[in-house]
Amino acid sequence: MNKVFSKSKWIWLKECKANQYADFIVKFIVTEKDAKLRISADSDYEAYVNGHFVYAGQYPDYPHYKIYDEFDVGVVCKEGENTLAVRCRYVGEDTSTYRREQAGLLFEIESLGRIVAYSGEHILSREDLCYRSGPMEKISPQLGFSFLYDSTKEDDWTEGFSKSVAVEKSCELFPRPNKRLVFEECRGAVLVSQGDFVLKRTMPTAAETAANAYLRHIALDEMGNTFAPRCPLPSGNGYRLQGAGDGVYALADMGEETAGFVCLDFEVPCDCDVIAAFGEHLDDLRVRSYIDGRNFAFTYRAHRGRNVWRGNLRRLGLRYLQLYFLCERANLYDCRVLACRYPAKRKHTDIRDGLYRKIYENGVRTLENCMHEHYEDCPWREQALYAMDSRNQMLFGYFVFDDPLYAQSNLRLMSKGLREDGLLELCFPARVGVTIPSFSLYFVFAVVENYEFTEDKAFLEEMMPTVHAILGAFERRREERGLVPVFAETPYWNFYEWKDDLDGGAIFRGEPLAPRYDSCLNLLYLYALQKTAALCANAAYGKEISALKYAIVREFFDAGRGAFSTVSENGQKRGFAQLPQALAVMTGCVPAGMRPFGELLEDATLTSLSLSNKIWAYEALLKADTENLGFVLRDIEKTFGGMVTCGDTTLYETEGGAADFHLAGSLCHGWSAVPCYIFQRYAKEKI
Repeated sequence: MNKVFSKSKWIWLKECKANQYADFIVKFIVTEKDAKLRISADSDYEAYVNGHFVYAGQYPDYPHYKIYDEFDVGVVCKEGENTLAVRCRYVGEDTSTYRREQAGLLFEIESLGRIVAYSGEHILSREDLCYRSGPMEKISPQLGFSFLYDSTKEDDWTEGFSKSVAVEKSCELFPRPNKRLVFEECRGAVLVSQGDFVLKRTMPTAAETAANAYLRHIALDEMGNTFAPRCPLPSGNGYRLQGAGDGVYALADMGEETAGFVCLDFEVPCDCDVIAAFGEHLDDLRVRSYIDGRNFAFTYRAHRGRNVWRGNLRRLGLRYLQLYFLCERANLYDCRVLACRYPAKRKHTDIRDGLYRKIYENGVRTLENCMHEHYEDCPWREQALYAMDSRNQMLFGYFVFDDPLYAQSNLRLMSKGLREDGLLELCFPARVGVTIPSFSLYFVFAVVENYEFTEDKAFLEEMMPTVHAILGAFERRREERGLVPVFAETPYWNFYEWKDDLDGGAIFRGEPLAPRYDSCLNLLYLYALQKTAALCANAAYGKEISALKYAIVREFFDAGRGAFSTVSENGQKRGFAQLPQALAVMTGCVPAGMRPFGELLEDATLTSLSLSNKIWAYEALLKADTENLGFVLRDIEKTFGGMVTCGDTTLYETEGGAADFHLAGSLCHGWSAVPCYIFQRYAKEKI
């Protein structure tokens, strides 16, 4: 173990279970206002010294790459006795954002070179009284458990404590590899609707109850408030909510997509439940809280009187927050989000065109909302780190932010997720039942692009063993025909994009797939070989590239159509899409007789590209002829213009927006911020 934590032990409660909240408290003495807190937890923590909030948010990690934070807490210490209080959350189940390991807390406080407090069996702990531990509905399969906070059980942290137990956690500890998040007040939030509601019936979850309530809007002045055309939050006097039925509701708009901790401030006449539903739009004239088993809501159990609360143990992505008070009246002072942001400095840009400038601003806001401890695909539904999605985010980010090292921290985290089969996990750090083979190739692209941008040889050398392992896994699967067949076994999902014949079919299968070849898989593998060969003198890669090019043309190119097929199965070519054509141009795999790429993009019989892969089309067009920039800019207008003129503040996951994925589409997704990249890299002088 490092020099740090030399006295400390990993500790937890005597009884451990999934979805558990635990409190830890210790007194310590300092003679001067000099103190450093080092802390690490599984799964998450919020820390306080003498009642002052220090930080919340464990860096996601692995046992062999366990991260700790260090804080200067001297400013909130006093000479003499002080108190450290830590509330932890243990997930305890594998999700797309968490890898299940042993629960634990590790900490130490150093003052004037001495350890004055440290974790061990002497530390007092208890199961938290307010957060419900144990079985709980899930927000989504990716995000895991929702939560219930019972403020009627709040105390001064003096009752129910007993000694902790030491737990076995074999970890290699490292300091946080990037900057800590900063917390900023949400400004511009307004109350947009209020009224009363009747419950259809009691539903199994809070999110279902909210989704099935009958709502009636009531003007504020009809509730005893002074009329105002705009109702900002917070409000010093509060907004009086009253009505008939089963309760009253309030609906707040943050003004833009935001990711952070929910903050509540209200007064109620009695103990009651408050359901807080969160979402990105009001397409249903309310927050869409329940979607096919996903529960975008939590419960706050209020006590009689004034309630002031902030949920530091769960970062939520949202624009709209809707509160359902299960009581006859309430006075609402505030319901906003304390934004959690990665402190990346934006690069200067001077876009003169109004629409392009708005698209760019929405793209940057999208990237920022998908950057926290690591990149996230979307802040609302998943918050997961994928190799494909993050490759886009890294590439776009090099031209938007002055922080290339953030990308390196993500690549390092992903490299720790190398599996025995030579591929990467689906998400990081996670343990998911399937992985997507092509996504491991995107990691290779991202490593090479990071070097091209930073020229950091030391980091490149650190990543190359993982790069070689991935390429070796693909090489071992090449057959006599010179191609890599589809990964037919059940633990693999052959996804390329959300389009027919390219989405990989069922994610979890009981039977292997029939043998076939996918052009996208082989073209992506070819691109990875080419990018890697350009960096390292490896003659074997050169031979593989030539043989693979020949095999791809032979197997997939249809001379009659002048295009590559998507699939080759039993010697038959089927399916034609834009993605393999773009990849063919990018790899230089362009046989005689292939139609111009611009012409192929206009062919309505080819399956179009999704937003995630627009980058391939734009790069292919510009590689073929820089004069194609005008076409690219017009396509950006057509594709992304409507997302900003409608009033949304970020760029969508797919063109269908919220209606896609059976009404679960995200309106903020990092892979879609390609306009920022095009504007900054290719079009600075044009727009």
